[in-house]
Amino acid sequence: MAPETAVAKETKEIVAVIDIGSSAIRMVVAEIGPKLSIRPLETLQKSVRFGKDVFTSGRLSPAAIREGIEILSNYRTILDSYEVKKIHAIATSAIREAGNRDNFVDQVFVRTGIDVEVIEGAEENRLELIAVEEALKGKLDFNQKNCLIMEVGTGSTEAIVTSKGEVALTRTLPVGPIRLPDQAIAGKTDSATLQRILKRHIHMIAAEFGREFPLENIDTFITLGAHMRFLAKQFNDKQDTDVSVLSAKDVLEFTKSLSKLTVEETADKYGLTYTDAETVYPSLLIYANFLSEIRAEQVVVPMASIRDALLLEIGQLVSGYKRTDLSRQIITSAKNLGKKYHYDETHALTVAQICTKLFDLLKDDHGLGPRERLLLEVSGILHDIGMFISPTSHHKHSSYLVNSADIFGLRKAEKDIVSNVVRYHRRSAPKPTHVQYMSLPRVDRAIVSKLAAILRIAEAMEKSHQQRLRDFTLTKNGGAYTLWVPDELEDISMEREALAKKSDMFVDVLGATITLKQGTPPKA
Repeated sequence: MAPETAVAKETKEIVAVIDIGSSAIRMVVAEIGPKLSIRPLETLQKSVRFGKDVFTSGRLSPAAIREGIEILSNYRTILDSYEVKKIHAIATSAIREAGNRDNFVDQVFVRTGIDVEVIEGAEENRLELIAVEEALKGKLDFNQKNCLIMEVGTGSTEAIVTSKGEVALTRTLPVGPIRLPDQAIAGKTDSATLQRILKRHIHMIAAEFGREFPLENIDTFITLGAHMRFLAKQFNDKQDTDVSVLSAKDVLEFTKSLSKLTVEETADKYGLTYTDAETVYPSLLIYANFLSEIRAEQVVVPMASIRDALLLEIGQLVSGYKRTDLSRQIITSAKNLGKKYHYDETHALTVAQICTKLFDLLKDDHGLGPRERLLLEVSGILHDIGMFISPTSHHKHSSYLVNSADIFGLRKAEKDIVSNVVRYHRRSAPKPTHVQYMSLPRVDRAIVSKLAAILRIAEAMEKSHQQRLRDFTLTKNGGAYTLWVPDELEDISMEREALAKKSDMFVDVLGATITLKQGTPPKA
């Protein structure tokens, strides 16, 4: 990702990120300096039982909630001592799947003032890719590799496949050392049985992956997670090594050696807590089984986590110095979703191109920025994927498919915007009776209306599906816009009629009429 500089601030600011996981709550306090220099000041970790509660009962127990709030209250005291104003707190799989997660998040805010964002698996994938690319910058050429990036958490496993620098596949797998298949239990199921269960289970996952990207084409295995960092340190004398590269043979042999130890023996030999000793073998066994499904001969272990990505992003806001941009990956993910539903690729990309051109030409009227431009482009790519289900009401089917899909790099709130924009690319404009639209925050409803109005114009201009009107200019005279296309084009009555029918939302939202004409725009 190429550096992109903004107006950098020369001041320093102390910030914090908090990661509420299945088995621990972790916090990093850091100082952000000019040009996005990040200096960690304090790193804290406290164990919790969230995963054991949720993955057995589906809910957080009152005791676990009290424990979590106590930890976060103590963290709050530390944050206040540093006078931290900017805090980004996230919660992952255990909280995400808890039936009473809203109660927990509300209690945390009331008791500590910490606003916790419960993130989806796709958002975890995005943060992990940012962390990995930043950690391996200048050390690994992603454009020359097919990579499997994986983090085995205690309750779920995040997997990203990149092919020559593009995200080809992302998955959040409901498997981890405290959520094992076939009722296996970490520390209680014997190692031979656990190996057999996981080998079968992961082979099935690899076969499912293979329908989108064959894992035998993977040549680079990149692993995140505390247990892989623990393994890497067994082969590294330098404890501060940023990146470790292990042979596949070493990983497999070390994992096999753990299978011969009891939990108590593992704890004693490696100085681990009982909880870590109980989960380290099944965790490494999951990595080892995926390693057996690919052709990588080495395992790359960057000493990084999603907390590093969170710090990087909050640092970008504080310092005004931008260093990460996943827009290319987001567009690739949208195209892959379109291909999954056999979309008319040429038509969809043409509509997206017209959308972004209109967005740029109308910037003085809509007042939106680069992020909204990207969401409009994604909407243009995906507006017709509902045709896969049925041409009838395909705008509603498109909305449903977008809403139920993982689009790499988009947060849930952003995906909600895209889902609504494609919903309104034809037929009715938003109405107070439309629950999906009305449930959006007011600001997002305004964004949806503006983007959908532009998408409707772009779709009308591509009514013939023949890519005829990509070359156009736009003029404005008072409260009227005119789209001008070359004289040499054949009859454009189809597009002119479509534009007249679909411009009502544009008029309502942007306060100007818009018409389509052939010829040369008059000189101002």
